[in-house]
Amino acid sequence: MNECRMKAEKAVKELGEQMGGYIPPTLRHIKNNYPSLAVIIKDMDCVINNDGALDRKTKRLIALACVAVRMCDGCIYPQAKVAKNLGATRNEIMEALNIAVLTGGVPSWSTAREGISELFREWDAEDAEKALLKGKKAPAKAKPKTKKAAPKK
Repeated sequence: MNECRMKAEKAVKELGEQMGGYIPPTLRHIKNNYPSLAVIIKDMDCVINNDGALDRKTKRLIALACVAVRMCDGCIYPQAKVAKNLGATRNEIMEALNIAVLTGGVPSWSTAREGISELFREWDAEDAEKALLKGKKAPAKAKPKTKKAAPKK
């Protein structure tokens, strides 16, 4: 493996650690096809991956709103996933998207719909698994009421 590829491997691994163990598919693709760009991205991402006047979670929520306004549907899930990994709640994620709709219009919501739905499905599955591990049952779906049959004579 040449030096550039080794630096790219290290850079992407560090980025993944900073993003709560998640490496977006686009970043993997860049690492594999243009390793020097992966190193540049890691250097630039120090702005979003380090706390400053804004904490990392808030920066990811801003980034989520930005990619929604830019209508990058492939960017929604990664930004929302990292925000979640950094402690964002569902309400915070939804509020960031509400700001995107306010500034970018309803098409921002259309862009975000699938990525957010995917994240929330995963989140629900994680919550259900945690509940099972704690010995709690996942919330059961309500059963439809059935009519009791009249007693036979």
